[in-house]
Amino acid sequence: MLKPYALPPETLSALYRDYLTGLPRAVDFLGRHYADVRAFGETADRVTAAYQGERRGVADMLLAYNREMGSSAKTLENAEKLADPRALAVLAGQQAGLCGGPLYTVYKAIAAVKLADSLEKKLGCPVVPVFWVASEDHDFSEANHLWLMDKENRLQRVNLDLEHRGEPVGRLLFDESAVSQVVGKVAELLQESEFSGEVLEMLNETGKASFTPADWFARLFARLFADEGLVLFDPLLPQAREMLAPFFAEVAARQTEIKDTLQAAEANIRAAGYPLQVEREENASLLMWMGEQRSALYFRNGRFATRDGAVSFSTTALRESALTTPEKLSPNVLLRPLAQDRLFPTAAYLLGPGELGYFAQMLPLYSLFGIPRPVLVPRPGLTIVEPRLARYIRRYEIAEDNLLDGRLDSAMQKTVSRQNGIDVDALFSRLRRQMQEEYEGLQKELARLDKELVGLAEKNLQHVYAETAYLQKAAREKSRQKNEVIIRHFNALKQSLLPRELLQERVLNVIPFLCKYGPSFWQELKAEFPVMPGHYLYYF
Repeated sequence: MLKPYALPPETLSALYRDYLTGLPRAVDFLGRHYADVRAFGETADRVTAAYQGERRGVADMLLAYNREMGSSAKTLENAEKLADPRALAVLAGQQAGLCGGPLYTVYKAIAAVKLADSLEKKLGCPVVPVFWVASEDHDFSEANHLWLMDKENRLQRVNLDLEHRGEPVGRLLFDESAVSQVVGKVAELLQESEFSGEVLEMLNETGKASFTPADWFARLFARLFADEGLVLFDPLLPQAREMLAPFFAEVAARQTEIKDTLQAAEANIRAAGYPLQVEREENASLLMWMGEQRSALYFRNGRFATRDGAVSFSTTALRESALTTPEKLSPNVLLRPLAQDRLFPTAAYLLGPGELGYFAQMLPLYSLFGIPRPVLVPRPGLTIVEPRLARYIRRYEIAEDNLLDGRLDSAMQKTVSRQNGIDVDALFSRLRRQMQEEYEGLQKELARLDKELVGLAEKNLQHVYAETAYLQKAAREKSRQKNEVIIRHFNALKQSLLPRELLQERVLNVIPFLCKYGPSFWQELKAEFPVMPGHYLYYF
């Protein structure tokens, strides 16, 4: 069962919040709004008319890659659809996180599948869900671990321990021992169930058939989304680099126009009162150099160079390199959407709050490069409420509004007070007020004897406060011992719903849920996943 949930406004960026509500000043920065009934149809027409990609080549590239990743017949059928001159794509993408990464990565993929299916029916043409596996990303520290709740309901981190020198995760090699270490640790931490053996075997099989973290991620997603036909894409594929070569060469040649366009867009964003998602470095070219490490290229005095100057090109030389060795270049975060939509006939893009900020900065570049803008659709967010947690919520009559707004501690104190028949903190607050009032009267009387006694009385009050605090702490501990079960239940709610004081979807991984609840949970989650943006509680 899904329930819409209004997250506290302060937890959302102003631009994201305003776009969700369709505020015109936000929509102006982000193109056609997803709630506009004509937006998708008109965007589809523009994309189909303007797309200049190699449809047959794109389809063949995706067919070969997805076969290699062990994808289903349904996925291969969807990949083949992109050869159709009427076909469109719905794109989503994310870092290749360990064992699928945080839950929101999975949610992006589900949302892309559901939106593609809806648009195919609405537009009457093939619409293919494509997931961009961000294998070029070199920030391995964000993708080398997963978080899970262990059998004792404690939050645990599992690491993929590899030596990383700054290379993209799609070029970071590992062996079977690294996979065994991860899967073994997950198995050790989780409670064994009737489903865990099959899920852990899936992790083992997909991991040991892989050579890099990006491979493992893709093979796992191929299994998870076999029924839905999610098409996977790796931007490090040689065919993709060849197709993007003219685009990289054009970017190299148009640095002044790019810089002026971005500066104007950023000035407008600031003038509207929104912060920039990315504070660009001066002279950043939006291109990355793919040497031993992935490094930014800067355009200074008519030349492109890495920060340390170890690699340097004239504009002519970089354009030539883009055309002859495109595998040496990569788009940065602001250029990646343009590269994506030069490759694919993208009608819609599923994105999170941070990505929305990137798009606001770079969207004017679409017009500069003659690429139609996709409709930007914020991915729905979800907090999974497990059955035992739902029982605690009912038992203690916790208001749903308090579940994700940081007030669970307050709700716990009220519950404990009801159970005890005494509110320890309220009792001591009242005592402090009374002591302060008595000491104020005492100080007035003592001042008649000697004004020095007023300061001594104040010091004495602070000592009394300290002793009172010690007594309050002891009373809290007795209350905790008396209400240990209640406190344990509230801590379970906090750990699961707001791990690390963040939304669940930003921390926890899907694998423990699959181990615990099996394939029926996974099928129901995909079936019930919301179509409309916003946040939801999911009771199952």
